[in-house]
Amino acid sequence: MLKQEVKDVLAQKPFVPLRIHLKDGRSFDVPFLDVVRLLSYGVLVFIGLKEGTRQARSYDRFPFDQIETIEQRPSARRRKKAS
Repeated sequence: MLKQEVKDVLAQKPFVPLRIHLKDGRSFDVPFLDVVRLLSYGVLVFIGLKEGTRQARSYDRFPFDQIETIEQRPSARRRKKAS
């Protein structure tokens, strides 16, 4: 993908949780905007970052041309507890 395409997806308001798919088969969930940062050559994704904190377990980075698609993340449906 192109840098501008990625910027446009991340700039959508309100932010919608995303999943980034790479050409090598890996994927990264972006549940909120602080998880991903744009770099001059690509994207930095923080792994294990919890909302409201600044501590991640790890990170990964990859160039824009390695991104195959960015899609809206499937919503997690909550189940009702059986009574």
